[in-house]
Amino acid sequence: MDRIDAMRLFLRVANAGSFSRAAADLSIGQPTVSRRIQDLEHQLGAELFHRTTRALSLTEAGSKFYARAQDILSDFDEAEAEARGLDKEPVGMLRVSAPHSFAQLVITPTIGPFLKEYPHVRIDLMTDDTYTDLVTEGVDVAFRLGDLTDSALMAKRLLVAYRGIWASPDYIAARGAPECPESLKDHDGLVFRQSLQGQQWTLKNIESGEEKRINMDGRFRGSSGDTLLQGAIDGLGIIIAPDWLVCPHVSEGRLVRVMPEWRGADLPLSVVWTGGKLRGKSKLFVEHVQKAISELNEIG
Repeated sequence: MDRIDAMRLFLRVANAGSFSRAAADLSIGQPTVSRRIQDLEHQLGAELFHRTTRALSLTEAGSKFYARAQDILSDFDEAEAEARGLDKEPVGMLRVSAPHSFAQLVITPTIGPFLKEYPHVRIDLMTDDTYTDLVTEGVDVAFRLGDLTDSALMAKRLLVAYRGIWASPDYIAARGAPECPESLKDHDGLVFRQSLQGQQWTLKNIESGEEKRINMDGRFRGSSGDTLLQGAIDGLGIIIAPDWLVCPHVSEGRLVRVMPEWRGADLPLSVVWTGGKLRGKSKLFVEHVQKAISELNEIG
């Protein structure tokens, strides 16, 4: 078994999380998979997996080898594509992870045009509002909102989304529009359900730079951005949200901006990956999404 095939098998086992699942995926026997991984570990002089009766996980050496093997196989695939005359044509599976709301409203609409432009690419999109383990899940690129804390990953900030304050025309007709941060206490805020005490909104005046912190709560809470968005559309309260989340609903009159001189804390958008340079189809897809979201980041 050559080194390239061994690395592909290693990645398959790491992504599957077990020898048996990898063997089933490849239609070969589990003992064969286990033996080939042991041969690779012998060649490298390092254990790549922690083996227990319940789980299979990467060792520190295995995690490092995983990132390098991805780069090596990416280079090999690019070289193979070039030899076949497809040097400018990305090929293969691209695994992407993103928060549910962002994936639904921003990424999913971009996938059709991307696959049409690059017909030899396949996309596996995972949506999860918790951080996905890129190595365990075999993710090529992950889009993440907010400040990053995992220094083990490579990261690139794509943009900072401004968060406006929004409400439906029906809500404003029934309750009036708040005119200043202090007046928000008389309104229902649409907040995430993690806290039983509501949520603190940090507001900034875009002209003076003055900041206010307002404790908000309301009759409806949700666990995702698109849930709170629907609540705002239905007139259940006021929401703080980035332009990319509300854009189509503002354009069609279902939501309007209130207190336009104030906005919520900025929301960074970053892309992260396991190691090496962002390249090939991953780089192309990130640029594709970045172009799409930049068109949504500012609403007049």
